[in-house]
Amino acid sequence: MKQENEQRPFSAPETLSVTIPAELLAALDRFRMVQDASMTRDQALLAALRAWAQSKGLFPTAGDGDEGLRPDELNATNDD
Repeated sequence: MKQENEQRPFSAPETLSVTIPAELLAALDRFRMVQDASMTRDQALLAALRAWAQSKGLFPTAGDGDEGLRPDELNATNDD
């Protein structure tokens, strides 16, 4: 049985339905205007959540060192 805090592998997107308080919605609209006024609220919410998760180290980034070794770099010394 999986523990609650155990990470799940990435899977297909899910649809969530949330109620956002007016002050947070206003902040989201300001975020849209600062980032890209053509963004929809859905896009802005995802971008803001992604930025938050990356800033907290909760979301993999391009340079997080998790790419592994190239085949020509593999040898017996890194066989752990």
